[in-house]
Amino acid sequence: MRIRTIFILYAAAVNLCFGAALSQEDVLEYVDPMIGTDGNGNTFPGATTPLGMIQLSPSDGDYFPGYHYKESVIKGFAHNHFSGTGLGGMGDILLMPTSGELQLEPGTKADPDRGYSSRFSHEREEASPGYYSVWLDDYSVKVELTATKRVGFHRYTFSKAGEHHVILDPTHGVRESVSDAEVEILSDTEVRGYRWSHGACGNRKVFFYAKFSKPFAACGVSEDGEVIRGARRAKTLTARAFVSFEGRAGEEVDVAVALSYVDPVGAKENYDAEGRNQTFDEVHQAARSMWRDKISRIVITDSSEAKKRIFYTALYHSFIAPNTISDATGNYIIEGNSYYSPHLEQLSNISTWDTYRATHPLWTLIDQKADAQVVNVLLSRYTQSNVGLGLWEALGHDNFCMIGYSGISVIADAVLKELPGIDEELAYECVRKAAFAKGRCSPNYGRNNGVAEYLKLGYVPAEVGCSVSKTMEYTYYDWCIAELAKKLGKSEEEMLFRKRSQGYRNLYNPAKKFMWPRFADGSWQSLDLTRWDGLRRAYISGNIWAYSAYTPHDMDGAMELFGGREKYADWLDEIFTTEVRMAGAQHWDISGFMGGYAHGDEPGHQMPYSFVLAGRPWRTQEIVRQIMTTMYFDRPDGFVNNEDCGQMSSWFVFSAMGFYPVCPGDLNYILGAPLMDQAEIHLENGNTFTMRSLNNSLENKYVQSVFLNGKRHDRRSISHDEIMRGGELVFEMGATPNFEWCPAD
Repeated sequence: MRIRTIFILYAAAVNLCFGAALSQEDVLEYVDPMIGTDGNGNTFPGATTPLGMIQLSPSDGDYFPGYHYKESVIKGFAHNHFSGTGLGGMGDILLMPTSGELQLEPGTKADPDRGYSSRFSHEREEASPGYYSVWLDDYSVKVELTATKRVGFHRYTFSKAGEHHVILDPTHGVRESVSDAEVEILSDTEVRGYRWSHGACGNRKVFFYAKFSKPFAACGVSEDGEVIRGARRAKTLTARAFVSFEGRAGEEVDVAVALSYVDPVGAKENYDAEGRNQTFDEVHQAARSMWRDKISRIVITDSSEAKKRIFYTALYHSFIAPNTISDATGNYIIEGNSYYSPHLEQLSNISTWDTYRATHPLWTLIDQKADAQVVNVLLSRYTQSNVGLGLWEALGHDNFCMIGYSGISVIADAVLKELPGIDEELAYECVRKAAFAKGRCSPNYGRNNGVAEYLKLGYVPAEVGCSVSKTMEYTYYDWCIAELAKKLGKSEEEMLFRKRSQGYRNLYNPAKKFMWPRFADGSWQSLDLTRWDGLRRAYISGNIWAYSAYTPHDMDGAMELFGGREKYADWLDEIFTTEVRMAGAQHWDISGFMGGYAHGDEPGHQMPYSFVLAGRPWRTQEIVRQIMTTMYFDRPDGFVNNEDCGQMSSWFVFSAMGFYPVCPGDLNYILGAPLMDQAEIHLENGNTFTMRSLNNSLENKYVQSVFLNGKRHDRRSISHDEIMRGGELVFEMGATPNFEWCPAD
């Protein structure tokens, strides 16, 4: 009783000390969009809004996000980019301000003087939520960028008097081929055009409408390298335009650029809805307000400024994707066909294979409206566009990147958590149909999705590419459907999918102690575990360790296969402590190694928490702390691999608060070891849930005891309902493991 009283008094004192500081602190000051722009993080630094259509950022076409921190030359500023993926696409509609001699070819990084590209330095570059700025050394021009949902706003300040130009290049893109392009100068302040391209985002068109703040003094176009001054239209694979101004030193030119993936009318209507009569500063402040609303839903108290920067930037990255694709009028495109959705704003760039694991569970706590929107968008693919659940949809086109039908998890988790605004029966109908969908897959993963074989054998056989990974994903999805059937009172359906969810057991090879590829006749495939080559055939990204441990829905059953909890814990420990030494070319996503565990790829993200379920929570506490402090940094190379549309960041957000959704759909979060001193979660229902860690430090990484609302909490998890009701979770931390604290649910 005395211990409990002491820590409650201490917690109250901490709250009093930090309360005033928190109220004065702007969370946006801790967000650094440059984090992840170096190394393989593949994030972009430019201006965007939460789930916006616009990601207005430097773009050179070579890197997946259009930008890499190591470069020192800028080609221009394009209006949409992927966030943190290993996927090339978009980079639509590039603008570049220049001065002096007019050039309409971009030049090269090695020799930017041959074109309109410019050198720059990071010392004169700035990025914050909804804003990006850089100084173009070759032209002495300050570029500032901000955005609404569908309109990018540019402000160019020309420091020298003379002739100033803005180049408009509709042909620019990131790793996509151009089929056609057009640019047309409508008046002395307006330009429009489109690009027709093919690549990861499908066979698509993007339209733009640009409005300048002052009339041009001159204009023209170029076709196939030929500059045609005074011409107002170009339609060719190399079409570009320019507009020129005679300006004094310090002259400002603003331009607002609206996009539409539907038609030119949509681009103009998007400008009218979001760009007309808006100043740059007004848009910038509105973008900051939108970001502040999202990011301040969790308020951190900690003495480390670096940890705050990592945490709040992680929250920022958790809300960049998916992205709006419907116009302000509700029109949108799916697989080349037009649809109308006046009451549901449509989204795409949906990377659920990554984000079902942590990002969407995070949203179910702090932004249920956004999560329900994504669910309803996924359901609309079933009801309106009739394409079903996609694998990885980019700008309305399923590019079949990754495997499985991961949207099942997002839909089921939202329904099971009773998020408002979702038709539960429709959700079940949609996911059930997906579970029987026999279809194609990316050639990188075997072309065949393996569902037909899975339904026949109970597993995906080795004859099908990535057979083990597909089996493990499918059995988890089937468990999600079983839980949904149970909630809806569909007992026979529940039994069907419950049985299917046990199919992973068919791939357990007791001689190897791994989930192992098995042929349709039941024989085991031969694998050489000294080389990566064979693994890449059976496991997506080559990660045998992650997918052998991927049984979040049936950990008790999996541990039985391995001979019980102790033997499973020993096996898991061996993975984390045995260095991987394999020859050949590994998949580049396999990174962030801790033994065989690779934090840089998503399938293993729940593995550190599996020690809790195996009765060794202190190992979870050690490993989670090690990952957070050695694989996340407040610098440009802050990620060990692709940030992946929020998943890498959301893992950190949860883990830093001391709990993690090991199995989305089971309504529980497994306890770990918090990194932050305090996290105050402001829930959409008006309640507040607070996590506090007492005696917390880098050395004190072990949980000694846990209290929930003042009562000792001897469970290994906390439920979704307990969090949503509000309250306080307190961890008492120490420098040595408490082997007696080994809770079970």
